[in-house]
Amino acid sequence: MSDQKAPPKNKKDSENTFSNTEGTVGAQGVFNEEVTIYVAGPDDPPERRLWVAKNYLAALLPSQAQELLLSVIGARYRQGEAAYYWMLAILSGKALADLDEEGRDRFQSAWKQVQQSNDHWLAAATVIKNLIVLLQDLQGDAAGTARMDQVLASFEDLPEERREEIRRHLDTLFTTGLRRQLEHAHAERIRDQRLGNERKKRVPKFFEPVPHPPQSTLSPRPTLHPIQAMFSSVAILMGATGVLWGEVLSLRHGGAAGFVLALTALGCAVLLGWLAPVRFPVRFSPWQEDPATKTSDKMRAAVKRVFERVRRNASGGESTEGWSAATRAVQTALAREYASVYGSPKIPPGGVDYLIKRHAQDAWKRFRDGTLNTRTREATWFDCAAAALAAIALGTVIRLLLIEPTLAASPIGLTFCAGMVLPASHGDVFIVRLMHRSRERAAAGQRLRVERELYAKRLEELADRPDDTEMARWLDDDKHYFRNLALNQYGMESEDIIAEAVLTEPGPGARRSRVRRGPWRYSSYKMWIYLLTNAGVRQIAVHLDFASGTLSNQERTAFRYDAVASASIIEIGICFDQDRRAVLPPSQRKRRPSDSAPGTKAEEEPDEKSDKEGRERPGPKPTSDTNVEPVMLQLFRLMLVNRERFTVTVEQLAEVDETVGDDVTYLRRLALDDSGVSSALRILEQVAAEGSDWVRHAQMRAEQIIL
Repeated sequence: MSDQKAPPKNKKDSENTFSNTEGTVGAQGVFNEEVTIYVAGPDDPPERRLWVAKNYLAALLPSQAQELLLSVIGARYRQGEAAYYWMLAILSGKALADLDEEGRDRFQSAWKQVQQSNDHWLAAATVIKNLIVLLQDLQGDAAGTARMDQVLASFEDLPEERREEIRRHLDTLFTTGLRRQLEHAHAERIRDQRLGNERKKRVPKFFEPVPHPPQSTLSPRPTLHPIQAMFSSVAILMGATGVLWGEVLSLRHGGAAGFVLALTALGCAVLLGWLAPVRFPVRFSPWQEDPATKTSDKMRAAVKRVFERVRRNASGGESTEGWSAATRAVQTALAREYASVYGSPKIPPGGVDYLIKRHAQDAWKRFRDGTLNTRTREATWFDCAAAALAAIALGTVIRLLLIEPTLAASPIGLTFCAGMVLPASHGDVFIVRLMHRSRERAAAGQRLRVERELYAKRLEELADRPDDTEMARWLDDDKHYFRNLALNQYGMESEDIIAEAVLTEPGPGARRSRVRRGPWRYSSYKMWIYLLTNAGVRQIAVHLDFASGTLSNQERTAFRYDAVASASIIEIGICFDQDRRAVLPPSQRKRRPSDSAPGTKAEEEPDEKSDKEGRERPGPKPTSDTNVEPVMLQLFRLMLVNRERFTVTVEQLAEVDETVGDDVTYLRRLALDDSGVSSALRILEQVAAEGSDWVRHAQMRAEQIIL
């Protein structure tokens, strides 16, 4: 398993090249509510909060870890370990110049806390402290080299787990020769590790829906509304009276022939009742009550999605004309049934896809065999029985009218009225359902056994699903690998880079999935890297297929520092207007500056489509009464002075579930950190403000004293 490679230009490029292949996958959002590795409340014990904080750090989400670690230290629980991880969280993803006064104060407090532990956590924290001291006073003479070698030796003496943590979180601190030595030691490991542990096989499982345990599909016992029951009882009484009255008249004048016809008619009626669900499946469906509209709509969408996926995967390019029309009735019945069975309690999105898939595969097989809409034998029998019963009834009516025209009118009228009232009051459905109750119970039991086997098989298939922290590690390795490829193509070394930032956005058509209070992970990304050197800014974008780790479709741009006009975050709201999702017009969109510029008010994005008088054009309005802005989409935008702009999609926050505390504000902040936009915005805003003086100012900021 390796990256696809373009022909190398020279020996140096032979191992670090981009490929030019591209693939797309279907879009699907999966929310795994059962995973709680990022969930910790203020009332949880300190060991739980420490464990969650370490998970945040493993996923390279240091901002979320800091407050938890502070609370753990405040509880005096494993202070040395908590203080060590607090130091990592403070420095993670930052250069020395990025630490403000509060960050420096927090780092010094963390160092004082860890000094009290006097254990192996102190040894790891001491390495971090020595690295900071070394970086604050780098010297190129023999004494400086000796100090660097001493720090690296103490680093190598740490356990592998501590070395890996320090390397991942403090990577942006390492500059010049220090970084080159660390990169040389870890470059081979990154190349191998990022594609290891069966990544290509396991990554797609992360985006699979969490299977929901199957439930019995046995419908509730049939009942009638009191008014319906009253009318049905009257209809049955009227029908019985009319039939018996007519039969008495028929026997009086017809003898044995009338008795035989009566028995035949009774047999036909029983046969019609037994076969009615086959001939009219919608009317005699066990699920008569319509589920909630929202639940029904979601289940219809799920059924349609799974049926379409089965068709696409099984067709192999063959013609599938007529598939939608042929399966419409099957999909409708299945969506109604599953919406009723799984509508409450709430199930995760896609939780019953594996059950729907079985029905879709059966429908596909019958569709290819040409038997999907073939008239069943039972339906033919029903029509024959109905025709026979109609003929007997018509013959009896004519015969009675000819023999006893005066007396025949009453039983005929009673029977006719009963035949009209009984279906109108759903009495026929009630009777037929009772006839089939025992068979429904047996079929539901057999189906539940089959679906439980499918559930067990599905759990076994997803047993090696990667967790969120492993996905984060793979993505981090991809970022480092991408950086090395970019440096190699430009012919640069690490010491040529003053600052850098790597951004990620979802690839076109990417599937996505996340766990509770975790960021969205995508099946494909577009990665951007900004390399800031003495000569200017190098921008490179590339497509990443996350499962295979393949990088492709490279785009490169370079510009001077004074060419950067602005860097900003654009927030676009999505609101509901008359039960319809719509994007807020540009006049209601907000451009939000970075968090590093407190007190700056959000500016409205100019509406290019507004009229000259500045009047607001008609558009969707939020229908919610809450004060929370309906921000659902975030974009990072870099504008150059020549009006050229580059836009990166940070996150699309859709259907936030407030019951698990994943509010929009939290997810918005999480998306900015996870995508790398927070770091890029901080750097590029400085470039836009300082222009060509940024290099000098960056060097001055890097000289600040932390310890």
